[in-house]
Amino acid sequence: MFSRIHLDGFSLVMHSMDYCKLEKEEALDLLRGKKVAVIGFKKSAIDLALESALANRGEGGQACTMVVRTTHWVIPHYWVWGLPFFLFYSTIAAQFLHDKPNRSFLRTLFCLLFSLLRAMVSKFIESYVTWKLPLEKYGLKPDHPFEEDYASCQMAIIPENFFEEADKGMIRFKKTPKWCFCDEGIEFEDGTTLEADVVILATGYDGDKKLKAIIPEPFRSWLEFPWGLMPLYRGTIHPLIPNMGFVGYVQSNSNVRASELRSMWLNRLMDEKFKLPSKEKMLYQFYKEMKVMKKSSRFYKNHCISTFSIQHADDLCNDMGLNPRRKSNLFLDVFCPYGSQDYRFDQEETK
Repeated sequence: MFSRIHLDGFSLVMHSMDYCKLEKEEALDLLRGKKVAVIGFKKSAIDLALESALANRGEGGQACTMVVRTTHWVIPHYWVWGLPFFLFYSTIAAQFLHDKPNRSFLRTLFCLLFSLLRAMVSKFIESYVTWKLPLEKYGLKPDHPFEEDYASCQMAIIPENFFEEADKGMIRFKKTPKWCFCDEGIEFEDGTTLEADVVILATGYDGDKKLKAIIPEPFRSWLEFPWGLMPLYRGTIHPLIPNMGFVGYVQSNSNVRASELRSMWLNRLMDEKFKLPSKEKMLYQFYKEMKVMKKSSRFYKNHCISTFSIQHADDLCNDMGLNPRRKSNLFLDVFCPYGSQDYRFDQEETK
């Protein structure tokens, strides 16, 4: 947390991670009666803007301004035109339509033939979101397809009363590609300024920077070698860094479930229940995954496997000698989503 002096007082600038460390009353005191600017438009930024609006209800309340560089798709809940959201992306049948690593020629051809169907699914969801939420009214409708945000784990759930506060004028939006601090608060690329008593940076954090701070050389230089992304085999093992596993770095549509499964995989690897392939094969496997991520979204560097998360889980199960098919019958296996309860392994299942 840090502060900055300007002409008529002081403006407090802090990261959303520092804000989360505050007690409830401290957070309310920080926001109440203040002109708050929130930088960003993802889950943390959205929640912070709503908290500021609620804290400033009543006499003397000030509006919160969200400074948005890139808009991303948000959804009101996990239902789309009366259909559960998981039908579109979280079942084997749905993910069969999407590109994934290690596809056979026939599956690749099938995926190409049904690319139009994938686009239609994305448009179908977009039509519901733009009908349900006033994204166009506030200039928040993204220019890219919904599928790109889902494939890169950029999608967020919008709180129910978020746009109610925007309609009251308690949450405002300023879209700009560039901004900087100035004496009044924030200056935008078009020359306009925004007065701000508190500026909260909800722009994410650089996980790679944190890792580089704890990993010694020469391994630090190899973290993102050779493609600018951490080449984690099975989302866990860096082929060029020995005796170290990374759990929770690669994102998915269910981070907790994926991390639990990778932890089990890593535990069995340490117990020598199976062996890793060569470094060359592990790097090549990641290269194929990276090609899929890059093809699925312009935000591929977010390192997300949402569109092939079930195959990823299948690969982990196969490595551990466990049956990747977790449902009681074929219909459920193909058309129902996989959850944490499906991966509760009994001792008898191990080989």
